[in-house]
Amino acid sequence: MRQQISTLFFLLFFTTLLQAQNNADCATAMDICEKKAYHIDHASGEGANRTEADMMTCFLNSENAGQAEENSTWIKFEIAKGGQLTFAITPHRVTDDIDWVVYRLAPSGDCASKKVVRCMAAGDSESLGLSSPCMGETGLKWGETDDSENAGCSDPDDNAWLAPLKVSKGEKYVLLISNVTSKGPGFSVRFGGTAMLPCDKEKEKEPKKTKPEVTAKTVKPPKKEAASPVSAPPAIIGGRAVEVGDELKVKSRTIKVKVWDSQVEDGDIISIYLDDVKVINRVYLRLKPQEFNIQLPPGKEHYLTVYADDFGKAEPNSAKVSINDGVSEQIIDLVAGRSKQESVKIIAE
Repeated sequence: MRQQISTLFFLLFFTTLLQAQNNADCATAMDICEKKAYHIDHASGEGANRTEADMMTCFLNSENAGQAEENSTWIKFEIAKGGQLTFAITPHRVTDDIDWVVYRLAPSGDCASKKVVRCMAAGDSESLGLSSPCMGETGLKWGETDDSENAGCSDPDDNAWLAPLKVSKGEKYVLLISNVTSKGPGFSVRFGGTAMLPCDKEKEKEPKKTKPEVTAKTVKPPKKEAASPVSAPPAIIGGRAVEVGDELKVKSRTIKVKVWDSQVEDGDIISIYLDDVKVINRVYLRLKPQEFNIQLPPGKEHYLTVYADDFGKAEPNSAKVSINDGVSEQIIDLVAGRSKQESVKIIAE
């Protein structure tokens, strides 16, 4: 009997320990050292400390009455170089409502004296997951000015984004991310901005170009020839080879491009290049098409390429692409992988 009691106690203790170790408490937060994308495959339940995110102001009008922690993940980081910090959180299931709080920690990193600096509780019903401005991707984004969003989505300017965070060297922060819709599905979070974490490498500055001295021996370079009306396809974009497949003809230089996920929504994020210039930046692929207007520059031939910024839960990224010139709509599939990406040749008639 004593052995059975001991075994039961061990199992209960071990279960609690597992919960506490799954980055579900501030004390057991995942430490990150670099601004990049991180993928959390599973978010379920809370940690051992169930009161460390109580009475959050922006959550007071929610069903949880101030409790911000639900199916939670905590992420810690320290600032190595001051500046503006941004991040974007992408739920792996697009209709899930992701809420979050950013805390500034004491210099010691102690969680007991953390201070709220950003609070996001905006959300909507699961049925509006594809259309509500308070659902889908969320985080800190350039151009936003709010530092807090209350629960719900009732005010005209409510959305899922807050202003970037101004940070200084040596400061420590922790980010609490909660899936308030359901247990199980995870998310991806990618960090950006001008601030740097300890493992970030600063880009080397290009040396300034100096003008050559004008002397009697200076030879003027020949004039550049006019650009050819036919352009060559880019060989490489973002370090990945470009493979040209389909060929489409359009009757207008102003085209409407729609993109959507051709399979399932699993966190795919893409950018679109026209020739070697990025014209659409970081689009989260959904089942519902997203539309963009693109103006073709001079020249008869151009190449539209899909580049994978984030592969979500599985690779490669497969995108449906619709090109409409005002006369007809043409739909193709473009696939982007880690070593190569597909491009479509567009001929302006």
